[in-house]
Amino acid sequence: MMHSGHMGYGGGGNQMNYNNRARSPAPSSLAYYIQPKQRLNTLFAIHAICSLAIGIIGYIIPGLATLFFSTESEREFGVARAISRLYCSLILAQGIMIWTARRINEGEIKRAFVRAYFICFLLSTIALLVEHTNNQGVVSGKLFGILKIMALVCLTVGYGWFTFFQPPAVFMGLQSHHNY
Repeated sequence: MMHSGHMGYGGGGNQMNYNNRARSPAPSSLAYYIQPKQRLNTLFAIHAICSLAIGIIGYIIPGLATLFFSTESEREFGVARAISRLYCSLILAQGIMIWTARRINEGEIKRAFVRAYFICFLLSTIALLVEHTNNQGVVSGKLFGILKIMALVCLTVGYGWFTFFQPPAVFMGLQSHHNY
């Protein structure tokens, strides 16, 4: 039983007060996910969840591609639907890969993922920006077209940050609190 003068567990004032020691943030708090050793895991998780959702929805409802690409005939719409299903299959598969990669402890493998995604999203961003600036009516510049470019820019910046500015220690021994 604790008495009024009791400073901590098990005894007198010389004992460490467990309520005042520095603690790492709880896994349920935002601070946990943005601390240096968790940032890459957080980027992977957000990327994976978005890829899984986009892949599944785009495969099931490929007509949603018309939010991003303009089609003028039934034939063009059919081609866009087929390409959308193929592309969404790849997005879905990458979501599974990046979610699973969160369990990998080998830093060089994670670094390879980061570099590959940086190149992928940088080139994708450039390709879409070129198509938008050419303004030949192929790529929609409406709200969803702009959101698509913004998402690719964010992924490019996120993976670019880890590619160029993070020391190798950030990639070593990364593990999540989850058991996958």
